[in-house]
Amino acid sequence: MAIDRQRALARAVMLKHEESMDAATIAVAEQLSGKENLTLGEAVSVLGNDQIAEVVGFLSESMNCQQLEQVCDTDTYDLEQAREWEVTEPQYCLAHEIALIAHMTERNRESLN
Repeated sequence: MAIDRQRALARAVMLKHEESMDAATIAVAEQLSGKENLTLGEAVSVLGNDQIAEVVGFLSESMNCQQLEQVCDTDTYDLEQAREWEVTEPQYCLAHEIALIAHMTERNRESLN
């Protein structure tokens, strides 16, 4: 399932009491599950692999927004990292998308202040 990035961003920005990464995770998981008002724990569960949240954190810290805006495909997908994190290619790309939305959420929040 493709993530509607703008919808996820709008939802993540609305989650003002959550850290950007957590808000992005919740927003994406809500899209994937079709459910609303998920907790972070429920959101991680929807993703299907606890490691995805760890990969999100790693990518968010190690890549900037411009790098994350690159499409996650066979050219940008890091097979070695995916093996280390024990995630599949689709899971790695999902983490990549969540990390991007987290960065976008942070930027959006900063511009509002």
